[in-house]
Amino acid sequence: MSDYKLPDLPSDDELGITDADREEYEKHFGDEGGELSDKELAALLGESPASKKGAAPAGSGKAKKSDKKEGSKPTRAERAAEKQRAKEAKKKERAQKKAAAEAKKQKKAPAPSESSAPAAKSDAPDGGSTDGGSSGGVPGGGKPADPVSEAPRSRWRGPVTLALLIAVSFVSSSRTGIPRPVPANAADTAFSSARAMATLVEIAREAHPPGSPEHRRVREFLLDRLRTLGLEPEVQTTTSVIQPTAFARSATVRNIVARIPGTASTGTVLITAHYDSREIAIGAGDDGSGVVSIIEAVRALQADAPLQNDVIVLLTDAEELGLLGARAFVDQHPWMSEVTVALSLEMRGGGGPSIMFETKRENGWIVRAMAEFDAHPFANSLSLEVYERMPRDTDFTPFKEAGVQGLNFAAIDNARVYHQLYDRPENVSESTLQHHGFHALGALKYLGNADLSSVDAPDVVYFSVPVLGLIVYSRGWSIPISGVLVLLFGASLLVGRRAGARLGGAAAGLGVAVLCGALSFGAAWGLQWWLPRFHGEFGSLHGAAFHSEGWYILAVAFATLFIVHTVTSVARRWLSVVELSVGAVVVPLVAAAWLSWVVPLGAMNLQWPVMAALLAIIFTALLGDKSEGTVGWIASVLLAVPVLVMLIWVTELLWLAMSIRLAGVLAVIFAVAFLLCLPALAGLNHPNRWWAPVSTLALAAVMVGLGLLTSRPNANRPAPTTLVYAYEHGTGNALWATAASDESEGRAWAVRQAQGAFADSLDLSDFGYRPGLTPITSAPVISATPPSVVVVSDTIADGARRVTLRVRSRIGAEMLAFEYDDPGNTRLISINGETIQDPVGLVWADHWGEPDGDVVLELTMPPTEPIGLQIIEHLLRPAELLGPEPFERSEEFAPDVTWMSDRAMFRYSVAAFADPRHAILLPGGTSPEPAPGIPLDTVPVPDSGAVDTTAVGVVVSDTAAADTAAVDTLTTDTLFADSLVVADTLVTDTIGGG
Repeated sequence: MSDYKLPDLPSDDELGITDADREEYEKHFGDEGGELSDKELAALLGESPASKKGAAPAGSGKAKKSDKKEGSKPTRAERAAEKQRAKEAKKKERAQKKAAAEAKKQKKAPAPSESSAPAAKSDAPDGGSTDGGSSGGVPGGGKPADPVSEAPRSRWRGPVTLALLIAVSFVSSSRTGIPRPVPANAADTAFSSARAMATLVEIAREAHPPGSPEHRRVREFLLDRLRTLGLEPEVQTTTSVIQPTAFARSATVRNIVARIPGTASTGTVLITAHYDSREIAIGAGDDGSGVVSIIEAVRALQADAPLQNDVIVLLTDAEELGLLGARAFVDQHPWMSEVTVALSLEMRGGGGPSIMFETKRENGWIVRAMAEFDAHPFANSLSLEVYERMPRDTDFTPFKEAGVQGLNFAAIDNARVYHQLYDRPENVSESTLQHHGFHALGALKYLGNADLSSVDAPDVVYFSVPVLGLIVYSRGWSIPISGVLVLLFGASLLVGRRAGARLGGAAAGLGVAVLCGALSFGAAWGLQWWLPRFHGEFGSLHGAAFHSEGWYILAVAFATLFIVHTVTSVARRWLSVVELSVGAVVVPLVAAAWLSWVVPLGAMNLQWPVMAALLAIIFTALLGDKSEGTVGWIASVLLAVPVLVMLIWVTELLWLAMSIRLAGVLAVIFAVAFLLCLPALAGLNHPNRWWAPVSTLALAAVMVGLGLLTSRPNANRPAPTTLVYAYEHGTGNALWATAASDESEGRAWAVRQAQGAFADSLDLSDFGYRPGLTPITSAPVISATPPSVVVVSDTIADGARRVTLRVRSRIGAEMLAFEYDDPGNTRLISINGETIQDPVGLVWADHWGEPDGDVVLELTMPPTEPIGLQIIEHLLRPAELLGPEPFERSEEFAPDVTWMSDRAMFRYSVAAFADPRHAILLPGGTSPEPAPGIPLDTVPVPDSGAVDTTAVGVVVSDTAAADTAAVDTLTTDTLFADSLVVADTLVTDTIGGG
């Protein structure tokens, strides 16, 4: 028996033997059963000619020589048998290796060996690279090998990439870069937020809507402060009326105006903020912050050198009612004709940066001026485009409509306090006050010494960038920049093709990007739909959906990153980074080009991120294999910075302006940002594929959990509660109303306070309340004096009855509402001499503020009908009549301002109690006290010729026959003490005086 041994054989893959080679060997050697020569055997066993000369690897030819020395030469039969055994062993080994390769195929594609590389290169499409690099070329044009799977893995690159992306996003946030507060001991010429905060504490003690005693106190305090600063303030008192639809709103406004004369004025700079608050809101942020910023800026100005140009200080009234104070100044004040530039300071919340969000068109001069004086700019011209398309206004609006150029500043963070009772000084950021002050003082100093002879110039694009400040350029560059983007896109396609990227792969990348956007939108929408059940305050806040939304926005961001990274990582089995990136940039590129034509002042927010993404694609394609190295990684991360700086800032501002209700749109913008950073996101595949998806998903879950922890009510995040008192004079029945659902904590509170179960419901829209059924329960009838209603003239001429009334609330109600009887043909034609623009279309009107005297109404109606008018009083200080007990709350509850909580409403019929014609309308010529419900409109009226048209001055007692509550009865003497007989000759003076 021969001692001949087979050498250790290398595998087919190591030898580069393909399936086609195996079939060829089988054809020539395996199936025919012929004998193999030594040369053929050496070829089959992987021996080279050199191995037979002793140059082959150990175990090959050298082993054979040693074997031959130890034994005799094998016979031909032994050699044939040995060959057959080698063949069978080889077949078995191939089968095992093939099965193992198929099992691993789904995880990792085998790298081509050196011997097969030339063949792979010849089969690659377009002659592209097939080395498994980032170019994505593959043998035979198949799926590209994942470069990360073959490149050396780094343990630190993935976590560092994520940390850098988070850090850049944090720096890009609007919440960073706000100036620090300045203490009260700062120089006299400097703005100090500490001094401004001390003033804010004084004017934001209580709610101060127009018509309230606190409103009067705040006004007197501000007048005194301005006098202390050396100014001579005046009060502009007038009536202002607006009628946007079938509703008219009027107010007696009292604007505070003062002037600082310039040394050689070329124009006048006006700075304004409003000092009234919204109903029961304390108004520290909105807009006490703007008022005290102006006061402190004026103090610093007075301590410095005089300005060249005149400065007007305007503290407006009744802004919350429809900009009525600002409109009164623009329409009626003689100084308006001198105003060249207007500056407005607003607040929609309690914190964040003071953002310059609005100018007039032709803003080139004023924006470039801002770039000169503002050391802490926060601005983006997209806000101008958006704000002009939204039904929102500020005190800057009337000046803008009048053609005055200017800058409008506002802070919008911490929006949960907007219009709330807890809009108190402690909820206002002192850093925001300081930022407001830098804007106000800087603008007044610069514009106060500038040449204001021409303040308009062509529109410019502007946006602020951390470290760089305010970037400004002409809007004419918007379309050429889009042209450059198109050229760069073409270059990325050309370079990508040369590196092995396929057009089909780019098209597939587009589909992957759309899928990422759709999944992100769906996830955010689902979160938004799911969360309200945990937040009792949902729907009760004016500026936000929840008290704490920031955690949920971070959850949306991390969930979107999870979706984008996971989907694109799966797609990397078939597509390269270049192909995915080219596809992802298509939609943003098209959107940027479209915006440059339609919204040129907002297109830059996509143009610069797209440009950065295209440059990243080109660099990745040019670097090839090196794109996975340190140089490529650094380049991709650096080019991700412009993307995040632009899009994260815009996304955050959209959230703060629109709340988490816009979660789906915000998620899509996040997805666009991450897709434009795909070359940088490739670094997240280090050190393995699973850590980044697991980490980002876990972070999203943690953010949701933290948000849910803030859902329980406490002193900082109070739950909404509603309690309203309503009474109609003459009925003897009063009620409590609430808006809380049956199982809410707010309903339990209302039941305790009203001592009733709220088992019934009623539509209280006749009281000026929100329409729809409202839960009610009975309430005690209180001794509330009805309004004073004096008929100063009542004439019938030309087939119409014309009546002039003087109305005054005797309980100090902040609002008087006027509603027509239904049915009825009474029409209101003027309030305090201000004409109603559409009396036929009007169905409701109200008046706010403290008039000089009474509110004078002019009405007209058919001669056969009574004065079909209801007067509704809204008292926003109900504790003065009802006592404080019903409205007392623990610190975790607050009034629900969206449901008009904490007010008392009283309804009074002019026809039933104050129409002087009852005496002649009723049979017998007597005038008994009318009982509620008498259809006075059905009582015949005598011929108009017999009617006395002199002023009658009649007020009827509120002692209705059906009113059994003694507390609501008033003596006739008490009522008639306020009844005056006013001659027609005096009415003209009353109306004309407003």
